[in-house]
Amino acid sequence: MSLFFNKKSIVIIVMTLFITIMAGCSNSSKPSGDAANDGKNSSETSESSEDKNSKSDAPSENSNVETSNTENNEHKAVLDNIKKLSEEGKIINCDFPVKTSTLQDIEKKWGKADKSDWVGEAKGNYATYSSKNVVFGTNKGDQVFEVRSFDSQLKQISLSDVKDFFGQPDHDVTSNGERIIGYKSGSEFKILFVFKDSGNDPKLYHYSVLYPSGTKNNMSGDKGREW
Repeated sequence: MSLFFNKKSIVIIVMTLFITIMAGCSNSSKPSGDAANDGKNSSETSESSEDKNSKSDAPSENSNVETSNTENNEHKAVLDNIKKLSEEGKIINCDFPVKTSTLQDIEKKWGKADKSDWVGEAKGNYATYSSKNVVFGTNKGDQVFEVRSFDSQLKQISLSDVKDFFGQPDHDVTSNGERIIGYKSGSEFKILFVFKDSGNDPKLYHYSVLYPSGTKNNMSGDKGREW
């Protein structure tokens, strides 16, 4: 009887210990309410911080619009200056107009050109002044009939900018990889805008003011250039 009782007691003790151990393991595996909340709050804080950083890094829409408007105004100012000066036969940043200037006038102030080339298709001799970003076209009598500007500020002006300002061109051709559009300026002069033909809206390469009558050669019956 004693032996049976001892065995029964041992079984009860073992079962009690087993239940106690299992209950302890179950409690330890569950996160406390505070710990769970801390994890949630930490995650929310991290996401909120990332959202703020993302918003602060992204450029504002208003900033982009202001930049675009500023650029458009600058382009319009340049084009307006081009238009006004062309009516006097001049280009920007140059005081030598077509028709009334000669190569001798230019050489007195600017010295000899860096190079000079005869261009048959253009009906004249072209003198390049690299440091001035200007090229002069002269006829056989040294009269200036065309002045070209390669000013750096022209490089930001696109084909659409020119068309928006001047309207549909009177002259529009593509030749040798260049898109050339032209407008009349008064009764005697014309403006030519030359774009490197790349893409749908190429940037301006150079522009010139032309005096077509200066390309005529009455002695040979050459009617000269129209554009």
